[in-house]
Amino acid sequence: MAVEKIALGINLRKNKISTNAGYGKYYPEVDTQKTLSLRGFAQHMVDHGSIYGRSIVEGVLLQITDCLPELVAQGVPVQLGSLGTFYPTAEVAKDAAVLNIAAMDGLNPNDIVKAIHIRFLPDSTKLDNLCGPQFKNRCSLELRNIIDTVTVTVNGKEKKVQTLKPIATAVAELKGSLTPDPSPTGEGSENQGGSGSQNSGSQSQQNTVAAPTISGTTPFEETSQVSISGPDGATIYYSENGDDPDANDTLYTQPFTIDETTTIKAIAIKDGVSSQVTSKVFTKGTGGSGGFETGS
Repeated sequence: MAVEKIALGINLRKNKISTNAGYGKYYPEVDTQKTLSLRGFAQHMVDHGSIYGRSIVEGVLLQITDCLPELVAQGVPVQLGSLGTFYPTAEVAKDAAVLNIAAMDGLNPNDIVKAIHIRFLPDSTKLDNLCGPQFKNRCSLELRNIIDTVTVTVNGKEKKVQTLKPIATAVAELKGSLTPDPSPTGEGSENQGGSGSQNSGSQSQQNTVAAPTISGTTPFEETSQVSISGPDGATIYYSENGDDPDANDTLYTQPFTIDETTTIKAIAIKDGVSSQVTSKVFTKGTGGSGGFETGS
């Protein structure tokens, strides 16, 4: 069956180490999605046209997860076709390197080896080159978010969370900040309604938080990645059960993946003020007109 090529998301994170030469610059990170289970991987193989059913494929994969560590533990590198080779390496314990040959007499290897690691070496042959620069050519890269780590207070406790802002949103906000304010500043418009009216409007603006935006593909065949963005400095909470969310629901920190028809609702909270609820329906299947987003 034909499978739509999904882009590999690239996020950018600002270097905040003032003593580093790259201070203030943004560096790329892969936008990782939800880990696929072994059963999900087996189903993925079946969907790619395997002549075997999912239970058989899953059984073979389970056997691999048992046998591969067993062989590597015996010092036997295992090559999985054009994917690459799994092999063992030893990590030396701290200050435990052997000084000389005399010190090897009666040496217990457990005293000098801290750990045994299973390493993976990608295939580097001409036809199946999976080394970094060559593997990049198999990926369709897509810029997505700016990552930041902030401290928020949840139920009276401080915790560090990751926040994501779509790069397109950040660029649009920057362009907007460079555009002159077109609002009228004439004396008549300033005085109209008196000082009491002005204070009331200002207070109303301060107590308003913009509703978040929910993004993602719908309808979808297998999975859809959901991302939520909100105003600067706001904390976003969301629900997947159709109920209106509040500060006791799931804290949004990064995009997540859904694999069934789901209604996502989200709110933004800033300085104790909540936004309106935004809702979007993600529909699994190829039929229908797609999802929709609403504010309530």
